[in-house]
Amino acid sequence: IMMFPLALLFKFFQVFILMLGLTVFAFPESGTVWGATPVSLAPATDSQEQVVTINIKSREFSPNTLSLTVGQKTRLVLKNLDSELHAFLPIGLLTDIHLNVSGSGAPQFSKEGLSRVLLPTRGQTDIVFIPSHPGTFPYFCDLPGHVMQGTIVVHKNEGVVD
Repeated sequence: IMMFPLALLFKFFQVFILMLGLTVFAFPESGTVWGATPVSLAPATDSQEQVVTINIKSREFSPNTLSLTVGQKTRLVLKNLDSELHAFLPIGLLTDIHLNVSGSGAPQFSKEGLSRVLLPTRGQTDIVFIPSHPGTFPYFCDLPGHVMQGTIVVHKNEGVVD
C-alpha cells in the first residue's frame, strides 16, 4: 500500500474545498444545498428601489429638496457636474444604518456612520440605503466659499403599522 505524505493529502483537500466554493459562488442562483429547501435568488427589480439624483452644478444642489420614504430601498446618486471639488454632508440621515457606497467619490465615516462624501470633478457616487426613521435632514457642501445646501425629507411609510 502506497502512503501519501500528509502535506500532499492536505493540499488535495484545500483544492477540493476551493473548487467546491468556486462552484457555489459561480452558480449562486441554481443548485441544491444538501438538506435544504431549494431557494431562488431573484435580483431586485426597479420597482423595489427608489432612485433619486442630486446634480451638483454651478455651486448648487439640484434638486435641493428630496422626498424619501421610511423602509423604501433608496439609491441616492450624487453627480458632480462642475469642474471643481465638492462635498456632500448629510446630517443625521446616514447614521446607524447599513449602506453601500460606490463610485468615484471619497466617503468619510464617523462612529455613527457616513458623515461626508468628497466628489471629484465630474465624479459620481451612489449610496444605497433604507431610511430607518422619518424626519427632515439637511445636507450641504462644507468647502470654503461654497454655500450649497439642501434638505431630504423622509416620510413615514403609510403602509406600515407601528
